[in-house]
Amino acid sequence: MAGRALGVVTAAAPVVWLAAAAGCGASWDRAFCDGTDAECDVSADEWARLSSLGCPPNPPPDRSNRYSGNEGAVRLGYMFYFDPAFSGVARHVDAIGRRSPSARAPEGQPINVSCATCHDLRRGGVDVTSAPGHVSVGSGWTDVNALPTLNAAYRPVVFWNGRADSLWALNAIVAESPTTMNGNRLRTAHIIFDRYRSGYEAVFGPMEPAIATDPARFPPEGKPKLPGGPDGAWETMNPDDQNIVTRILVNWSKAIAAYEERLLSRDSPFDRFVGAGARSAFISADAKRGARLFVGKASCVTCHRGPMFTDDDFHNVGVPQAGLGVPTTADCPSGASCDCQAGKGCAPWGAYEGMARLSGSLWRRTAFWSDDRSDVSRRAYYDRAGDSRLKGAWRTPSLRDVALTAPYMHDGFYATLREVVEHYNRGGGAGGDRVGDPAVALKPLGLDDDEVSALVAFLESLTGAPASYQGLESPAPQCR
Repeated sequence: MAGRALGVVTAAAPVVWLAAAAGCGASWDRAFCDGTDAECDVSADEWARLSSLGCPPNPPPDRSNRYSGNEGAVRLGYMFYFDPAFSGVARHVDAIGRRSPSARAPEGQPINVSCATCHDLRRGGVDVTSAPGHVSVGSGWTDVNALPTLNAAYRPVVFWNGRADSLWALNAIVAESPTTMNGNRLRTAHIIFDRYRSGYEAVFGPMEPAIATDPARFPPEGKPKLPGGPDGAWETMNPDDQNIVTRILVNWSKAIAAYEERLLSRDSPFDRFVGAGARSAFISADAKRGARLFVGKASCVTCHRGPMFTDDDFHNVGVPQAGLGVPTTADCPSGASCDCQAGKGCAPWGAYEGMARLSGSLWRRTAFWSDDRSDVSRRAYYDRAGDSRLKGAWRTPSLRDVALTAPYMHDGFYATLREVVEHYNRGGGAGGDRVGDPAVALKPLGLDDDEVSALVAFLESLTGAPASYQGLESPAPQCR
């Protein structure tokens, strides 16, 4: 997770040029009204666009997770989210299996990270602890930065490349990934039995006592081997016992997801501005000007639309693959596990690779571990597997809390919001490994320095109100 970027500008979208630009002499109090006042400079259409961005509703329940909204699962997930015991040892590998720089501990030593380590709720749920900081670091090095967990419950698909279609699927993947937590499901089952049994059983039902009493059936460590790897303790187990342990991992993942559904960041100054009316002073004059640019001249709203400021799609916005640990297409030659010639496992291809992995995932919501396999609400994403237009495309992230979630873009290429706005203002970036074809709509915006500053001021108004970050209380109000 992220990670955090402004999306592509679409030339075909209507562009509203401002009548009250800087230096025109109009008062911003007069400029910002609801479009019905005879002396109002902002159009009714502009105000309608701005209003559509404020005050998000509650996220929809997850049909694939029957424990969504279960209070016991939420409290259990809270404890799991902050417990580093579920992480494994340092592997010192990167996302394409290369030897990585040092991770969070010497190789073979416990990394002692929890979900909260790489998703700091005080910083919008992103990783501010890894070094050098443009990508996330756990057992090894990832190829992207950590996307926020705040408001993640609104996402129809998750990860920068969209390779999972639920929060619980993301958690199950990350739990055993050799670059992130590098845990293993047998160890997870033993920890839950030893430390959380009563709370777990209250939500999910009885655990198998042999987990604690029969190490031949349930070894202390193990998970399915990687393709081509040697057999381990997991492969010696009876398939029925494997299912018992995998079910515990899935329940662990669903409990954390139930907790993460409570991690909502709303009631920002911008939300208050929309809720109180256009003449209100909840955001600054610069932010108001930036808001009009956002829905007008800069056309940011084309991709960053709706109350979550995202179209939940993927775009190639010309960000190069660059930075320590970030693989390039040259790093993925023919015949390798990361093969950008045959298009198999090509990490730099972003959503093209992500949709291929999603369509065949054992964790997707139409597969065995889902609690409602009839849920085909993500089928449109499955059907995009093989779409060559997705090469080099990455998700349009939400802009809520974006001022807290530096660095930006999928690989942390930019350190500041101003750099991101300048990227779009010049019609894309320069240098590094360019992947695929940038969107044809990626054109220079013609913003002057003051307009760039105004857009940044608007983005800074999207930070939600301070919260306890425990996620155990009722969700924050949609708008005050």
